[in-house]
Amino acid sequence: MRGILRAAALAGAIGATALLPPTTASATPDATAAPGCVTDSETEDFGRGEITVCVDGGGVRVTGYVEDLKPGGPFTGGDSGCVAWSIDWQTATGTDSSSSHMACPHFPGGEAYVEFDYDPTESEYGPKDVTGVRDTSLALVFM
Repeated sequence: MRGILRAAALAGAIGATALLPPTTASATPDATAAPGCVTDSETEDFGRGEITVCVDGGGVRVTGYVEDLKPGGPFTGGDSGCVAWSIDWQTATGTDSSSSHMACPHFPGGEAYVEFDYDPTESEYGPKDVTGVRDTSLALVFM
């Protein structure tokens, strides 16, 4: 009897999760890229963007743009969220997660459209020993 109840509860939880609205779009789930370049572009109701991540010979370059399509708060037609690219790195020591620039137009001085071109390994807190990209995803982030 407990097994049937557990199975029913699990099926209900999975069904309820499937009804939740997505806040992240991923074009390369569980895909692992060897050294080279990975390009991803997404358009969702909350934002859009394009990202290219190149890994070669120990160097990393991240370029692209991100745009918030619902800037502002709920009283002005916005969603109060920021839009960002999230990157799951493949490293020599395991997987490390990092994020690129965000579009946060509801903050003072924030922009709805942001272009970026940077090397995340130059940051003290950035990923180290990058060997490739596991996944990229466009996400709505509330701050």
